[in-house]
Amino acid sequence: MSESKTKKRDTKEGPEETTKEKKENKTKENKKNKSTSEGLTKTNDETTKEKKSKHREERGKKKQKLIEALPEELSDSDSDDEETEGKKFSRVGYLEIKKKDRWKPHYCCLIGGSFFYYRTSQDMEPQGTIHLKGSTIKKLESSGDAKKKWVLEIKTEETTLHASVGAAQDLDAWVDSLKSNSKLEQSQPPTKEKSKKQGRMTGAKKKIAGNVAVSTFGKSVIKKVINDETAALLISIRKIVKKESNAKKADELEKNIIKLAVKSYLLIDKGKLRGDDFLIADSPLREAFELLIKCFNGRGRVETKVLSDAFKRVEGMLHRAETVITNLLAPHLTPKNMFRISSTFGYLGNAEFLEKVFKDQALEEELEKLIDAMEYYTQFHY
Repeated sequence: MSESKTKKRDTKEGPEETTKEKKENKTKENKKNKSTSEGLTKTNDETTKEKKSKHREERGKKKQKLIEALPEELSDSDSDDEETEGKKFSRVGYLEIKKKDRWKPHYCCLIGGSFFYYRTSQDMEPQGTIHLKGSTIKKLESSGDAKKKWVLEIKTEETTLHASVGAAQDLDAWVDSLKSNSKLEQSQPPTKEKSKKQGRMTGAKKKIAGNVAVSTFGKSVIKKVINDETAALLISIRKIVKKESNAKKADELEKNIIKLAVKSYLLIDKGKLRGDDFLIADSPLREAFELLIKCFNGRGRVETKVLSDAFKRVEGMLHRAETVITNLLAPHLTPKNMFRISSTFGYLGNAEFLEKVFKDQALEEELEKLIDAMEYYTQFHY
């Protein structure tokens, strides 16, 4: 009887020991798996770090190549004047011209020793012509209108013209160009192809288009047009302009860029323009971005004069892009909105403004973000 009980006890203890062993083995196996998993994670982390390190090394080598080539690449000379049908345009764009105490945007062309202004860029004949030889050209400290801060005066024996621009830098550029061209012989206005009649409702349509960016519909379009990259770019531009000028100017430029982007999107969406049409402006814009990237990498490594000359070349490239965009949008937008283009490019694309920004250590972080956005843009070919 006791023998039988002993056997039963032994039988019970056997499975209990086996279960215990299994638990111990499972614990050991789990520890082993955990150790293996940690090892793999560590290996993956090391691989990721190696990839990042390799990427940084490759980027560093690429940057070094750019730096080594900087003195030659930044000092390349290029003519920024546009030539159309044998006539050299020294400068074109929208200025607000004062007539009978009212300021109205006009499309202006500086060709040789003559200054022509039109109601819009589509007009066949200029509203006015001033031959600059013997004229006096200067910046006005006061225009009699508190809202017009940047005004130039062209004075001849026959007439006096006051014109307002959207930025101090743009004012300097126009005055310098006018003074330089006043030494040249007078020119004839450019010949233009006659455009199709646009009908009586064109003005009303343009006015409606002018309000779209602030409407509910306009806000929904903005979400489509302004992606994350563009938004980041606008934020950086806004911070830079706010630091270099003031919050009001920063708001104005941001508003201009968004409005023009929305209007361009709507024109493409309605079939009035094609997306490919804007690619004509891509070449000078891309060249400008690539040169600005080289300027950023070359700070402290090349002479100041070389950088200054490079910024002037950038100004010329951006001016060519502005002209393309102006000609594309002019048939569809009001002169007031066309003035936004001139004002925006005149401020942001000015050589003195760019040089000042690139030298300001307080703007380093925002400038680096801008350069990153430019690098991202130039990586893609359209």
